[in-house]
Amino acid sequence: MISKNKARDNFIGPKALFDPLYVPPELLFRETEESSLLSILTDSLQDKFSVNILYQGIEGIGKKSIINKVLGDLINTNDYFHLYKKIQIDCKEKNIEELIISLIVILSKHCDLNFELSSILNSNIPRLWSLLKLMCKKLDNHVIFIFYNSEHLKAKIQKKFLTFGKNSNISVISTVNRVLRPTTIDLLSDYDLKRKLEFFSYDQLVSIFTQRTDLSFSYKIERDLIEIITDLICENYVPVPGKGINILRDLYPSLKNRDSVDYNSLLTICENHFDVLNNQDEFSMLNYLSEETPLAIVFLDNLINHFSSNSSNYYINLEELKELFDISCESLETNENIEEFMNMIIRLKNIGILSPSNKGIDFTYEIVLESELSKNFYFLLLNPIKLKAMVDAVFTHRAIF
Repeated sequence: MISKNKARDNFIGPKALFDPLYVPPELLFRETEESSLLSILTDSLQDKFSVNILYQGIEGIGKKSIINKVLGDLINTNDYFHLYKKIQIDCKEKNIEELIISLIVILSKHCDLNFELSSILNSNIPRLWSLLKLMCKKLDNHVIFIFYNSEHLKAKIQKKFLTFGKNSNISVISTVNRVLRPTTIDLLSDYDLKRKLEFFSYDQLVSIFTQRTDLSFSYKIERDLIEIITDLICENYVPVPGKGINILRDLYPSLKNRDSVDYNSLLTICENHFDVLNNQDEFSMLNYLSEETPLAIVFLDNLINHFSSNSSNYYINLEELKELFDISCESLETNENIEEFMNMIIRLKNIGILSPSNKGIDFTYEIVLESELSKNFYFLLLNPIKLKAMVDAVFTHRAIF
């Protein structure tokens, strides 16, 4: 699964996986978003005007990375941009009092204003607002408020911050994970730049995970492992990098020791990240298998052995599936039938045992050509150990009766 140890020029180490604020040297496939944010912030700081910016997209799609990458580039590009202050706040599980107090505490480190924190803890909202405004005025630098998960704020509170920023030396960058509620749609007109981040394609995700593993490990991680993680994300969630980064964190101890990751262990880890895998109806699956033909059960048993016999077997192509089918027919002394084979693969897909990989082309009745069979890859959606237990139970049941 892992190639020979080789020093890598861009090696960073575990920070590239575990530091929530880490930003890769290059944000792949986000050039447009990065360029537009850099342009509007540059103009804002140079011409001394405030801007309100909104990024919308599901958690893990990369909103925070775009923001931190551009703000980091501003600091490193020109000494002028050291004149701004970045204040980051996660709005999740914070009421308005907690939010303002958090901003005041952070700002107190940057402005010349002495006060006791205990003196404001029981203050009402108007007094907290007045103190926040006073602190912002005390700052000579441009302030950039970054509100992550701002959908947790009431619309009138968001509106107040956006208006407050426009009338002060403050810019506001907000991120939203969910679709905006109808009550907050009217806020869109208060933003100078609005971006809804689109999902990545399968190939783009593979490139992003390859980049991240190259940064995290001093050796090259096998492409098949990266591809199967990407396939599982596309099958069970939506194509965003955040899920893959979380899975790689769980795999880090094994990968660091250059241990093989078998398919069963990988799916067990993924069950913690995908509700679909974690909530599989094993009883219904067992009932289905109990009604299948002997040929299908023998074929499934051979299929499980394929994924269990080699720790790095994450995929099986259509040519190999056909070979397992032929072996199954031979063991039952049944004549081979290409139409029956194709129907069996379709049934296994429909009930959620097999899934076609995005790195190949799913077959149809019209393109079952010998030259194409090796280009169609499939992977198991069920844990091989659990599936093996079901198949064995069916064998035992039929042996008894």
